[in-house]
Amino acid sequence: MPPEAPVAGLIRALDDSPEASLDAGAAPISDRPIQFSHIRACTNCVRAKAKCSFGVDSRAKCERCHRMNKICQPSPPMRKRRVMRSSSEKEASKLEQKLDGLVTLLTSATQSVPAIMNATAMPTQAGTSGPLHYDIDDSFTAVGSTSSQRRSDDRRVSNVERFPEPRYTSATSSASETTLVNVQQPTLPPALQPSPEDAELYLNRFRTQFIKHLPFLVLAPSVTSHQLRQDRPILWACIMATASTNSTQQIALSREVRAIFGRETFVEGTRNMDLLLGLLVFSVWDQRHSSDKPIYLSLSQISIAVLYELGLDKPPSNDPALILLYDLKGMKKPSRLSRSPISEERRALLGCFMMSSLSSSFLRKGESLRWTAYSNECLRVLETQKETASDMLLVQLVKLRLISEKLIDAPWSGAVTHGDQSVRPPAMFYLKSLESQIQDFKSKIPNELADNKILLMDLHDTELRIHEVGLSQSPGIFSEQDNGRLECLYACLNAAKGWVEVFLSIPPAQYVGFSTPIYVSLIHWFVSVYRLSTFEHPGWDRGFVRDNLGLSSVLETTERNFMEVKEAASLDLNGSEDMDIFSIMASKTRVIKMWWEATTMSTLSSIGEVPGGVMDDLPMDFLDDNWLRDVMGQWNE
Repeated sequence: MPPEAPVAGLIRALDDSPEASLDAGAAPISDRPIQFSHIRACTNCVRAKAKCSFGVDSRAKCERCHRMNKICQPSPPMRKRRVMRSSSEKEASKLEQKLDGLVTLLTSATQSVPAIMNATAMPTQAGTSGPLHYDIDDSFTAVGSTSSQRRSDDRRVSNVERFPEPRYTSATSSASETTLVNVQQPTLPPALQPSPEDAELYLNRFRTQFIKHLPFLVLAPSVTSHQLRQDRPILWACIMATASTNSTQQIALSREVRAIFGRETFVEGTRNMDLLLGLLVFSVWDQRHSSDKPIYLSLSQISIAVLYELGLDKPPSNDPALILLYDLKGMKKPSRLSRSPISEERRALLGCFMMSSLSSSFLRKGESLRWTAYSNECLRVLETQKETASDMLLVQLVKLRLISEKLIDAPWSGAVTHGDQSVRPPAMFYLKSLESQIQDFKSKIPNELADNKILLMDLHDTELRIHEVGLSQSPGIFSEQDNGRLECLYACLNAAKGWVEVFLSIPPAQYVGFSTPIYVSLIHWFVSVYRLSTFEHPGWDRGFVRDNLGLSSVLETTERNFMEVKEAASLDLNGSEDMDIFSIMASKTRVIKMWWEATTMSTLSSIGEVPGGVMDDLPMDFLDDNWLRDVMGQWNE
């Protein structure tokens, strides 16, 4: 076919068509503009990169080829193929390296995390030593947290939990109990960290000599210091601070624990069982917080706040509306909606109540943890299940504290205003009711606790507090016709005598585990005996009190026992530049004894007056002791 065949053939076909010949009135074909927009540019125009257009007179040639008298031939169709670029060896190597890195990270994560989580941890029941398995839930992260906000490993305190909800998973124990874990642990400064041998010694010392005085915590013998540090780092640090045998180290650890509480509570917003138990242990057994910048009230109130935020003060919620709300939002339900209460949580709840009650009832500061129906249920469960022998002691101590709490509402209490007296029953109604409750408590003491010295001291202290109404000067409590006041005074004297007999029967080696309630009870005993010895009332023989109690002899024995604690308990064997807490208590007891002897040897014209020059001989550090002043302040106001 000649080159001009495509275009020329098309024109001839149009000229020879019958439809064109029948249309007589139509214009000639040669006069019509020909539309060649669908034809490709010719080869010559493509090479010259010129515009290829067909005019009316060009017929089979474009205007440019017609003008230049060249053969006009449409250019062949050309379609560019996509060239698939093959990845270079360098890019393939980079991709392989990324894949290898991801595989390494996944492998290390699946191996290291279970190694930490599945290590033998604290059993939830006595005698149970199975490992704990944990389920780390990524949904519990702080809102708005970024990687730049993560703490580095060299920080003293680090904790993965930011959300104020505890994370519980089932433990491999016969009892379907659950527990809580921290993946990272706050570390003490290297200079303060006990050696592994000392850490084990401190833990065993705490387990055998401390917990039995207020058993709101159960640590099985199989739990090692390393395991406890991995699972409960804050609790471990508090135990190291309270059970240390070196006074200088103990003071430094006590200050560091305060710093941990500040960071975790207020800076990091940590809310977990580890922090709660650490707060309770520190407030119960660390005596440094009492004499050096007292923070006992703050500790008790923070413990209550943490308990509330963990939801341990109430049973798990079964409200369908609340559960539906989380389902509609597509959010995972918090653990407090699905968890099952465990004994560890119940003990912590009772321990928190005990310590907050101490500050509100005895120190007259702050508010105690509100006792609810769920609190009563926790007490009942521990009493009926009898998982450990220490649970029975905890139950009895809480029952006594509940009786003492009722003294706040008594008519002779300073918390009751005079305007309320008109609508309240007489004071003797309260007194008889409290006496009846004490008698009922005595009749139900388990046989295995009949000779428990901690329980007996608390019982005598409670009786002492009840019958101190006999020392009240409020009008209308006793009538002049009966001997109700004298009966209360005598019962108060017997309770004080019973308490000191039990206290002096405790060997000095066991003083290391004395809790804060015991020290408060000791000071309360001394104040009560002083008031009994100086109380003026017809028929009340103050000399009889001094002869029966022998306060000077008791104080001398107490001072000697505190001085023997250091040697009996093997404290500061390697020397210490600081004085231990028991030597400080011995010094304070000696000062009290001096003051007492000076008072009794004087002929007083008015009750409570101290001879001139006696108070001048007392050390000022004793008189400025905030803790002692807080305890004695309510009777000196």
